[in-house]
Amino acid sequence: MTNDIERELAKILARDNELRDAEASEKGKQEAAAAAAVIEWESRVEKVLLPAIEPLAAMLKGAGWTCDIERTPHGFKVAAFRGDMVVYGSRERPSLSFELQKGKDLVVLHEATPSGVRLDAKILGVSVEPDVVQNRIVEFVSKLALK
Repeated sequence: MTNDIERELAKILARDNELRDAEASEKGKQEAAAAAAVIEWESRVEKVLLPAIEPLAAMLKGAGWTCDIERTPHGFKVAAFRGDMVVYGSRERPSLSFELQKGKDLVVLHEATPSGVRLDAKILGVSVEPDVVQNRIVEFVSKLALK
């Protein structure tokens, strides 16, 4: 093997190692950001968001609705209904869930109503403000109240 070939192969291998190191570093940063998002979201749900939606649940219950707030592994779910209201095509009760996407810092909303089940197009960040969550719950209830 000539010196030119050895130098060329050494250059290729060095560049390959640089790229692998950069990929590993980026992956580590993404994993750290995802772990930080989980911690932030869990804290925010417990300390800010759940207390902020309790008054809405109380108002619904006072008006004769059933309203349950349930912690889920990745967020929380608000089930709100009156009478024998169920989700289209199932026996589930109408609900709106706020779930942290695995490995990301985004919160996805799933809505289940008598009209159907859908993934909400509005994707929220983990630092979502309580008024945004409250407004989204009010939108959800308005769809149910008009049925």
